[in-house]
Amino acid sequence: METVTFALTPHTSAIIVQRRRYVDAILRPMETKKQLRSRVLARRDALPEEMRARKSAAICARLEQVLAEALAGAEGAGTAQVSAEGTSRADATGGSAVPTVAVFASMRSEVDTRPFVEAAYARGWDVCFPCMVREEPAAGGSRTAGRAGADETGGAPVSSEPRAGDVPRMPSESRTAGETGGTSGSPLMRFYRVAREQLDAAAAGFLGAPLRCLACEALERDGFQAVDPEELDAVVVPLVAFDDAGRRLGYGGGNYDQLLPRLRADATVVGIAFDEQRVETVPCEPHDIALPRVVSG
Repeated sequence: METVTFALTPHTSAIIVQRRRYVDAILRPMETKKQLRSRVLARRDALPEEMRARKSAAICARLEQVLAEALAGAEGAGTAQVSAEGTSRADATGGSAVPTVAVFASMRSEVDTRPFVEAAYARGWDVCFPCMVREEPAAGGSRTAGRAGADETGGAPVSSEPRAGDVPRMPSESRTAGETGGTSGSPLMRFYRVAREQLDAAAAGFLGAPLRCLACEALERDGFQAVDPEELDAVVVPLVAFDDAGRRLGYGGGNYDQLLPRLRADATVVGIAFDEQRVETVPCEPHDIALPRVVSG
């Protein structure tokens, strides 16, 4: 795993890291994932806004560099990737594949990904964002376009049959510790391609309320195209805590643990975090998947 660290000075960084690891080593034996999550989120929330913005800019700049190097071969390889309409990505771009990069819209005190998103658009990459969705079957097996989420008051039973490309969502998953989507059934995490000219509309819609569960049909009507995991060339992963072995503590639902095995073998996976989110050891379970690389600052 490659970890990229930005520090004010080497001496200051060494003192902070040593102190943090000392505290982590004391607390770790008696600490559960839930306790660790709460402690690290409090540490991240305590970062001053100006410092968080400065660190985010540095992390995004390094992330862009890491992915540009990793995707250099993909841009020139001309690998055909078939879209939902049946046209290949290579055909649509004059014979060379456009890299498809999945990133998340930041919440609360997370690393602000907006500088990276703008850089990705400037490079001509396709950018995708996750959205929690559900499909509701109507009479006769067709799907209805109902919306489920914080504003849901009822509706048809939720289908338990996932579509190709869907990543099942665990009931406890949220991007903030202790929250849930507040809906019944089994929501799914799917990625949707958002063009630069669609970004404002997406921000006012599903990106502005990432915990809300929406209907696939509503997103498709708004012009957002679903992207299967196999189409993703790179994935930027959110996290709560990480250690030097690449073990990641997420928000508790397992969305990304279920997504990562479904990516192509040559897909690039990078976690991003502040240095304050690094711990001595992340407790792991058999289903947990370590990250090959974390960019931190």
